[in-house]
Amino acid sequence: MPLVLEEVKDEQDFDQILPVLWEAFGEPFNSLRRWFIPIHTTPDAAVEAAKARMVKNWKSHDNLHWVKVTDSESGKIIGAAEWEIRETIDDLGKAQQPINAYWQSDFTEEKQFCEKLLTSLKEFMKVRMTRPHIELEQLVVHPDHRRRGAGRMLTNWGIKKADELGVETCVESVPFAIPIYEKYGFGNIDGLEPDVAVPNPSERWQDYAKDDLRVVIMWRPVGHDYRPGVDTAPWKDV
Repeated sequence: MPLVLEEVKDEQDFDQILPVLWEAFGEPFNSLRRWFIPIHTTPDAAVEAAKARMVKNWKSHDNLHWVKVTDSESGKIIGAAEWEIRETIDDLGKAQQPINAYWQSDFTEEKQFCEKLLTSLKEFMKVRMTRPHIELEQLVVHPDHRRRGAGRMLTNWGIKKADELGVETCVESVPFAIPIYEKYGFGNIDGLEPDVAVPNPSERWQDYAKDDLRVVIMWRPVGHDYRPGVDTAPWKDV
């Protein structure tokens, strides 16, 4: 059945988007899920808490845009993406401030590890994406509805917007998603293994650090798909 792409305008859409996100991050398992959607009691409670945070963040920032893909037969949302439009870089040259992972339990190793991890990821992007751009913050398609074109539809929304504004496009991707973004016109141009080292780490901390926490910047130049051997990362083209 036909799929329909629309921008999210009603916060009630997140009632469907968050369960899709949870399922998508679980198959294949994305090790970052435990840091963005921690389970303090039950998975359902974790999803509800994450939904409240995302809705609040979406409503608080005019430059954040969620888009959804709906199956026209069932009427259900099967995929969604969050795009952030940065037409100006206001904090250019400023050091990355530590992230407060307020959604984690206070005074726990989980919170400390999460804050160190996310600060490292944020700094990685901050020092590289210094020109106006659009960033794909999240893209999820329910496992039962993959290979139907929803991912490309969600990605093309941001690419079209970037081309209209004359800016670059990027996404901070986990390694297993690299081939997908390459199909959509992005190039794998830089990578990071986050620095989560601390003196005398506990067994729990070491267990957390064993996860595959690597990320890569997938980047698309202004106005066209990435051309290997031709296009250069902005921070390297100096």
